[in-house]
Amino acid sequence: MGFMDKVKSGMTEAGNKAKVLVEVNKLKLQNGGKQKDIEKQWLEIGKRTFLAKAGRRPPVTEVELQPLFNDIYRLEDEIQENAKQIMKLSNEKECECGKASPLDTRFCPSCGRTFGE
Repeated sequence: MGFMDKVKSGMTEAGNKAKVLVEVNKLKLQNGGKQKDIEKQWLEIGKRTFLAKAGRRPPVTEVELQPLFNDIYRLEDEIQENAKQIMKLSNEKECECGKASPLDTRFCPSCGRTFGE
């Protein structure tokens, strides 16, 4: 392989890595926004519950809160899907201990657990 071919190959590889990094960062940013949305739902649940307990509003029913719960469940699922996509883009796998490891690793560098085939 000539010098120019090596340079061209290196530039292509760098471009591909940059695209992956941009996509990973986009997914992480989305997850941050989704987490903030979850926290807003938690605050709303807490606010309604407190006001009801303080006698400033009628008692809160589960039926009333169910849409908020459903939004939280949906957002958590979306965060998990984004996390899986991040792992795939980063060529990583998750150990049972919760740490990420390179895809071709046989043992978790954090806890030492052996990965299955």
